[in-house]
Amino acid sequence: MMEGQLSHLKRAIDKGSSARYIAISSGKGGVGKTLLSINLAMLLGNTGKKILIIDGDFGLSNVHIMLGLTPDKNLSDFVNGKASIDEIVFKISDNISFISSGNGIQELVNLSSKNIADILDRIHEYAENNFDIIIFDTPPGIHNETLMIVSSSDIPIIIATPEPTAVADAYALVKVLNTTMMLREFYILINKCSSKDESIKVFNSINTVSQRFLDINLKYIGYITYNKNIIRKIVDQKPFDKTLTDELKDVLKNIPINANLPSKQSFWSKLVERLKSR
Repeated sequence: MMEGQLSHLKRAIDKGSSARYIAISSGKGGVGKTLLSINLAMLLGNTGKKILIIDGDFGLSNVHIMLGLTPDKNLSDFVNGKASIDEIVFKISDNISFISSGNGIQELVNLSSKNIADILDRIHEYAENNFDIIIFDTPPGIHNETLMIVSSSDIPIIIATPEPTAVADAYALVKVLNTTMMLREFYILINKCSSKDESIKVFNSINTVSQRFLDINLKYIGYITYNKNIIRKIVDQKPFDKTLTDELKDVLKNIPINANLPSKQSFWSKLVERLKSR
């Protein structure tokens, strides 16, 4: 993309941001990322904040399944001009709404610079006018879409579990984000552990190798214990769980939701850069 075109896009999108953008990701599937995204949204919604969940797990979207929703329109329809943004937003409760992405982010990269700027400008305006916090439930692993969304977010949260493969894959994700997207700060949440001590041990195993080989800052934000009753909740499409949200309250204290973050670019401006540099 020509440098002048990129500068035009950045000016068109970057109108400042009052909403906070959280990306929740993981190195592998099955670590509880989607369930935690939904319950974090509920917890934040209960504080009076307006929350938008965007399911970014392209092709394997399952937020709507956990919520028992059957959306007939998604971000892909908006990108292709088949739906307005109001038509793709589903209200879950007074303070929580949801968008299914479909292949929307993937399809953006194939559009002209002008169309990308127009679409992202409308999404930016809608998000800023209607929501305080936008939570992206990203695909697991190191997909391009995951890297773009996580590196554009204000608060990148990486979920890991005590399982050795989950630990290795969490480090792999952090490494790729650091070395290819120049991201240096991450918030680490340990899920499905037996105790705080075990969660700290898991965090330290990721942090030790990260400090040795990467220019990076990992922040431990807490843990969620393994709860066998959660499986039944998922099967019953009742993902909101009091025990889980009680533990998330302690985690939330370590997430800088209301802090002044240093980035001067909006989420959408950073996403434009990453889309057009692919």
